[in-house]
Amino acid sequence: MTVLYILLALVVLLVMITVHELGHYVAGKIFGFKINEFSIGFGPAIYKRTKKDGEIFAVRALPLGGYCAFEGEDEEGKDKPDSFNNRPAWKRLIVLLSGVTFNFLFGILTGAIYLFVTGYATPYITTSMNKAETTGSGVQAKDIIVAVDGKTIENYRTFDSLIAGYKEGDTFTLTVNRDGKIIDVTSSKQKYPAHYSVLNNAEFDGKIFDVEGKVIDIYTFSDEIAHLPVSAEEGDAVGTGVALETYLSGIYKADGTTYTLDEAKELVKKGAIVYVKEGVGVGITYAHNFENYGFFESIGKAWPFCFYLCDTILGALGGLFTGATSVNDMGGTITAVSQIAEISQMGIGYFLLLLPLLAMNLALFNVLPIPSLDGARCIFVIIEMIFRKPVPRKIEGWIHTVGLFLLLGLVIFFDINHFIVSAKLLL
Repeated sequence: MTVLYILLALVVLLVMITVHELGHYVAGKIFGFKINEFSIGFGPAIYKRTKKDGEIFAVRALPLGGYCAFEGEDEEGKDKPDSFNNRPAWKRLIVLLSGVTFNFLFGILTGAIYLFVTGYATPYITTSMNKAETTGSGVQAKDIIVAVDGKTIENYRTFDSLIAGYKEGDTFTLTVNRDGKIIDVTSSKQKYPAHYSVLNNAEFDGKIFDVEGKVIDIYTFSDEIAHLPVSAEEGDAVGTGVALETYLSGIYKADGTTYTLDEAKELVKKGAIVYVKEGVGVGITYAHNFENYGFFESIGKAWPFCFYLCDTILGALGGLFTGATSVNDMGGTITAVSQIAEISQMGIGYFLLLLPLLAMNLALFNVLPIPSLDGARCIFVIIEMIFRKPVPRKIEGWIHTVGLFLLLGLVIFFDINHFIVSAKLLL
């Protein structure tokens, strides 16, 4: 991991927090709240400017946070007309929720960018292990799968994830594009025999010929490979099957010569022909067409995409209470910086995915009713609105202070625990 990627991770976190605080700032300005300081980062100021009304804008040395300081936000405010707590409760509630709102909108924006750049993959069937006439599935080679039981395939909703919940014998409807026509066919999960599957069709597309010199298309090739007698045992290296080697050494190259046995074995490696053991599935093999979202389509798709991210985050958080999520999987700020840096090195697609994921994470985290977070502050305002009387500010202040220290302690614990677990894995 290079220093450059660590710096990039710090910048990403700083941007996320700045967007959050900017939400508070903008809402505060709209409603006329007095703001003492808008700061990016913590610690000593490396840049500082004071406006005529006394409002300070500062960039500080430690890029691990930021804040928007309102006049008297932790005081009673009875004798201070500009005090945060002297403003109408409904306005304070909007200001408090604006940080989360800005994070969510930033997630929509970055989510749209991610979808626009990366697009999505739709599976097209190369062969069926269980013929349609015997299974009633109706699927054919070259069918492009568009949806499963009405749920369209998206960047974040793949074919595999859509059929994961079905068991052997369960039927479902596949919406497919067949020669430009959208039709529905019935399919099911069933047992299929052990077979060979071609994972890299591009290695063979337009490169293999029959005895008459005609190109063997990838659909015919994949189907014939899948229906060869399987002689390899589970766990054996692919390429030991006599039927597979015989078939490959019987096809022709562009120059009219056949592949030798050694060349056939090399084809197995390049084309990623793998042995698939007997199991339960849809009984098809498929490759992918890569599609792009249009600019405006990306914006529309970003909304359900971000709600999907929120559902995933809440599921992981809820898993802490059910045991589905291990404490060892959690981390604090240092862990977050480390993981952002690692993922950023994996490519632009992974980096772009990080942005909406982090934005939604920060939005959901801050809306939780944990003392010192926006969610808890909103609860105190709602209590004031219901009972027409605020909780004493000193008591609220102590609750938020204790909550802040507990939260910091939890973050430190997660980082230390993650370090210990990682160290053990390396030993």
